[in-house]
Amino acid sequence: MAEKKRFYLDELLGAFFLAIMSLITFVNVVNRYLFSKSLAFSEEVVVNLFVWITLLGVSIAFRRGSHLQMTNLYDKFPPKLKRISIGISGVIGVAIFTFLIYNSCKEIYKNMTFYHTISDALGIPTWIYSLGTPVFSLFVLKEIVSSTLRGIKKNNAPAESAQAAEGGK
Repeated sequence: MAEKKRFYLDELLGAFFLAIMSLITFVNVVNRYLFSKSLAFSEEVVVNLFVWITLLGVSIAFRRGSHLQMTNLYDKFPPKLKRISIGISGVIGVAIFTFLIYNSCKEIYKNMTFYHTISDALGIPTWIYSLGTPVFSLFVLKEIVSSTLRGIKKNNAPAESAQAAEGGK
């Protein structure tokens, strides 16, 4: 039976933003080649979308378990210590991204109410670009919690199966 392909919002948004970045960059290169003029807004949009894609990529990597890992010490831990270290790691990750969300929301609020800064090329409020940080950090938070729970559950499995085997004797 064929497995149904799941689509995740962070992956779809990342692909959409990457397509926009590619299109803007391509048009800018063609424009520079043909007319020797650069599109002023292109760098502004592409750089800000790059930040958004980076956060979405962090979220995707947490879900897939594909972050760089150095597990020489961790691999020697017994299952209980592995669960504890996964839990501590999850709490630290949640704390970092909660801090990031809180402070970026404060900055957005300041930009909206006090500074009223606008972007150089397009003249739009800069807080619009900043919105991506707290919004896409929520995706990361969700995946940190999910991957932490998966890791703890995965390291519970051997202990539970060993207890079941002892009980069956």
